[in-house]
Amino acid sequence: MTFSLRSLCGAAVLLGLLPAAGRAQVVQPLGAEPPHALVAPAAAQRPTALTLPFFDDFSRQKEGAPDGQRWETAGGALINNRFPRRPISRGVATLDGLNGKGQPRGVVSMIGDADTLTSQALNLGGLSTGSNVFLSFFWQAGSVIGPPSPSGSRPIALYVDFKDVNDQWQQVWQLRSPGDTTNFRFKALPVNQAGFLHPNFQFRFRVSGYLYNNRDAWSMDYVRLDRNRTATDSSYRDIALSKPLPSALKRFAAMPVVQFNLNAAQELTDRTATSMNNLDAGPAPTPISWEGYLDVVGGGSNRFLQGNRSLDAGLRQQPIIGNPRLAAVPTTPAAKQLRQRLVLLSNETNPLTLPNDTITRLTDLTDYYAYDDGTAEATVSLPPASNGPASYHALRFDLNRPDQIRAIRLAPLLLTAGGRTITINIWDDNGSGQPAATPKATKSFTIPTTLPPGQTFIEIPFDAPVPVSGRFYAGYGHPPTSQFVQFLLDLNNAPPANSFFINSFGAWSPASTASSYSPAGSLMLRPVTTGVVTATAAPAEVVAQYQLYPNPTPDGWVQIAGSYARAAVLDAVGRVVWEQPAAEAGQPVVRLPLPAGLYFVRLTRADGLLVTKRLSITQP
Repeated sequence: MTFSLRSLCGAAVLLGLLPAAGRAQVVQPLGAEPPHALVAPAAAQRPTALTLPFFDDFSRQKEGAPDGQRWETAGGALINNRFPRRPISRGVATLDGLNGKGQPRGVVSMIGDADTLTSQALNLGGLSTGSNVFLSFFWQAGSVIGPPSPSGSRPIALYVDFKDVNDQWQQVWQLRSPGDTTNFRFKALPVNQAGFLHPNFQFRFRVSGYLYNNRDAWSMDYVRLDRNRTATDSSYRDIALSKPLPSALKRFAAMPVVQFNLNAAQELTDRTATSMNNLDAGPAPTPISWEGYLDVVGGGSNRFLQGNRSLDAGLRQQPIIGNPRLAAVPTTPAAKQLRQRLVLLSNETNPLTLPNDTITRLTDLTDYYAYDDGTAEATVSLPPASNGPASYHALRFDLNRPDQIRAIRLAPLLLTAGGRTITINIWDDNGSGQPAATPKATKSFTIPTTLPPGQTFIEIPFDAPVPVSGRFYAGYGHPPTSQFVQFLLDLNNAPPANSFFINSFGAWSPASTASSYSPAGSLMLRPVTTGVVTATAAPAEVVAQYQLYPNPTPDGWVQIAGSYARAAVLDAVGRVVWEQPAAEAGQPVVRLPLPAGLYFVRLTRADGLLVTKRLSITQP
């Protein structure tokens, strides 16, 4: 039997990850990803053979291929902090069915050997079977996507191999898929055969599973090889951070700096969190303290968090929670990045474990809105169908002021979406918290079959910038097709409730990508703004319906008769001297903290029309 590339990833539904119900959207494992970034040093920088102790908790490097100082860089393992659930420390090595170039290793239904993670040579010469050498590690079956497939006659399994003195790999341990994705578990293996105690010893982790997507994933953490140990030696004098940080913004993962500046204090999140794990066996608890910072990259640093506690031995996934809104962020007009940093003050001296005491996250304030962080763990597609009307996905965005959308950035899985024709669309709100029946702007586009190296998103411009005000929706759609047309899905970030919609058979309904195994995620779709406000003056008959009173006002308190979305005040020469905070938008009574004088109150309606009324403020 043969399969086309377009059906390659679609067959994930056969595994029951999230089968399509009616014409609901379909979430599937990732069938391709960007090539793993290499962090390997030149061979001349690497010693001939490493010496004990060997340790890696994968906190010392950026996402990508394994560090060549300790590991062979081939094999397909991805060092990351996106796929594991409840890891022991920040960063794991994930092994799955995609190779180091991010491509599937086989076609639909093919099971076989997939990724490997192989150590550099280690000098175990001179050691004896009484040296009590053990290899230990923590492992997890599955990922945020879900558990690996059940193991059958062709095993879906994790293996550990040792290389003997004859340069041959010997399997020393095997674990078939247990269907567990919740916690990492500890394993220690003795290196106690004379044939393994030689100057060029190596060990490797190896997995087998389905080879056409990343569902059958296994992750390794906290790998340690040393002498004078026991099979139960699972404790370490280390406290490590693990859980990824959320966005520094309350509603978005990124937003235009112009929109942020209008309501900076409210746009910052009031809750950020990570988790810490005490790997010490105790029995005494460990005193620990921490600090949190919100930095402007290239600018100042603002501390928003200090805390401490006595952490009991063996405790896992203990939260550290802070409020970034306590930090001051300058509302300068230039684009900027915010960097959250949470740092443990653990008084540790081991340089191998110090990197896991800090965790960071960047948040962009530039010219686009996003709910995603730019990395994908799964895919989402509209339901396949042979006939009927076009289907659409849409995300909701709420503005702090009117703006224009010049383009949409969208992240396709080229394996199934390349060459497909889609439309990108902007919808107004229908008055009931859903997209309108008809888009206000649409653009047809054929997705390319290749992208430049390192590029995830395609940018599709509209023929002319699309004015938006208040609330709008951005999305994509395509005609019925029996094939899956997949777009990337970020499972570590999600839009707020009632922000993701699907239009099937001509009707809108709320959508979700959550399953019993994986959290709700975000479609990787980003509206790009111009930052320019263009609006049309309301006709005279509309302006006449609006009144300000008292006018003159002796104290700046003004009642506004008439419905509006946002207010601003201009002075006699047309300069904006006051803008209504987003939290007060549309309120019937406003307080204008302005000196006596003649002003113009500009009211922006939900339909974008401008109503301008003259107002006099007198001295009390």
